[in-house]
Amino acid sequence: MPTVSQIISFLESYAPVALAEEWDNVGLIIGRPAGRAEKIMTCLSLTPDVAAEAVSENVQMIVTHHPPLFRGTKKLTDENSDQNTILTLIENGIAVYSPHTAFDSAADGINQKLAMHLGLQNVAPLRPNPKISVLGAGRWGELPEEIPLKYFLEIVAKVTRSTHLEFVAATNEQTKRVAVACGAAGDFLDDAIRLKCDTFVVGEARFHSALQARSEAINLVVTGHYSSERPAVEELAETISSEFPESTVFPSHHESSPLRLFLP
Repeated sequence: MPTVSQIISFLESYAPVALAEEWDNVGLIIGRPAGRAEKIMTCLSLTPDVAAEAVSENVQMIVTHHPPLFRGTKKLTDENSDQNTILTLIENGIAVYSPHTAFDSAADGINQKLAMHLGLQNVAPLRPNPKISVLGAGRWGELPEEIPLKYFLEIVAKVTRSTHLEFVAATNEQTKRVAVACGAAGDFLDDAIRLKCDTFVVGEARFHSALQARSEAINLVVTGHYSSERPAVEELAETISSEFPESTVFPSHHESSPLRLFLP
């Protein structure tokens, strides 16, 4: 059976750490590299529900997109849910690895998958990585032909399994050259504008980014953070399973977006 270290070696060849943003906390967060990894679960975020699922399923390793320890942590107690979750995993011997922004930018990472599923061609990094210029953050490319924004929104909703989309419609309401960036990546709007994209698909965007998009006449499509990343996390489980068929690998079945839609 593979060890945690072997799973990590594969993940870091698939999503090289060099692609991670400098501020990020990627890598093995909890656990021993020599530990066994017979049962592995992937998730987007390590919540109490996800941790409880891992314990009940006798999982030995979790691959979480978002690192559970991000800012400086000076103590671990059960005083809050985040720290209690970490303690629960440690007590149950569950290793935790996070690829985060390395997976966002990888050759077959979240943004690449999103671009390909949307049907983009000639896909390239939206913001090339200075260390690995052929890769980088975000993606951009072109649809085979120009289509109305309405039709493109239907494609985005289907690909991301979004229950709703927020969007800014530019004057012409057509789209062909498209940029994508998963998660909270509204600051990539300037890159999309620089590349003369007519549409930018993003997980999260601030109000002022929406105002900028309207002023610059670029369509902005906001899928929601969860919807922009969760499908790729499920695909990652399949990728790991293909590489390590002797292990049981599955995405969390209890994970869901914390946000709900209210229609008065």
